[in-house]
Amino acid sequence: MRKLLFGMAALVLLAASPASAGKGVTPMLKMNTTYNFVLNDFKPMAQFVERSLELQWALVWEGTIQGDVNGAMRWWIPYQAVPEVFVGVGRWEIWDCEPVYPSLLCKYDDPELLIMAGYESWAYVGDTDYWEGKGVVTYANEQYAEWFGRRITDGGWVDFGGLPFGQGQFTIYNRPSNKH
Repeated sequence: MRKLLFGMAALVLLAASPASAGKGVTPMLKMNTTYNFVLNDFKPMAQFVERSLELQWALVWEGTIQGDVNGAMRWWIPYQAVPEVFVGVGRWEIWDCEPVYPSLLCKYDDPELLIMAGYESWAYVGDTDYWEGKGVVTYANEQYAEWFGRRITDGGWVDFGGLPFGQGQFTIYNRPSNKH
């Protein structure tokens, strides 16, 4: 009987001691971004990892990302059938290159350098120069494979005086999207 009581007491203590939930799991990746306006001509996007070829695209912003992931960052925006209409969707890409701008030595045609990529929708907040985006990781290399399908948020401010540039934040959450 004494063994039974000690065994039950041990089970109660074990149940009352919370296990380290998520031990070894990073709750999110947080980075700071800088971006510069580099709008190029709209053209069919070259076939590359996870890029949609159904639309014409333009590389619009390019900059750096630093924090839990470091490298170069690019934002692409599709061009729709009506020339004056830009939809609030785009594609982002994080490249394994030195986090400097311009990243002249980065080989953007080398799929081995692509760390992560995904799609997002974005909008400017009210009448401000601040924007916010939400999306999902649709490509992750082997090192970051656990982040595939995870939700992202990003945003920041843009200075439109002269050639536009800005700074912001980029976060990848360690919970899956329900859209993949």
